[in-house]
Amino acid sequence: MTVRIGLFAACALALGGCSGDGKPAATPAGGKVVFNKTTPPVGALVVFHPTDPAFEKRIGGKPFAKVKDDGTFALTTYTEGDGAPDGEYGVTIDWRPPAKETKFSLGDGGATGPAKLNARYSNPQQPFTKLKVKKGEPNQFTFDVD
Repeated sequence: MTVRIGLFAACALALGGCSGDGKPAATPAGGKVVFNKTTPPVGALVVFHPTDPAFEKRIGGKPFAKVKDDGTFALTTYTEGDGAPDGEYGVTIDWRPPAKETKFSLGDGGATGPAKLNARYSNPQQPFTKLKVKKGEPNQFTFDVD
């Protein structure tokens, strides 16, 4: 029994910081978005694009969040609000009016209208800012957009 406990502890230490499927663990991360210094862009999509394509493939996508009524957001990578794995990211924000209600809908009605933000905020090939998520840091980011 003691040998099993020792082996389990050794395996746990060897995997420290990684999830059971070999993907890097998410670190809590989020922040706040303010439009024109006063208004939260409710429903805007914040995406953290890994700067390394191999890293994006390893984590299975891009951490993302929707801006809440108070302007805050909490990133999701694997499960809702879990954060983002440690790494470097380019950030985009896309804010569009919600789809109009219809009698028949197959989805939750995504954003369909023209962007409400300057186009420079939503280009994944040229993110408007780059930043790092680091374990042990606050990882709370504020973005003032127009």
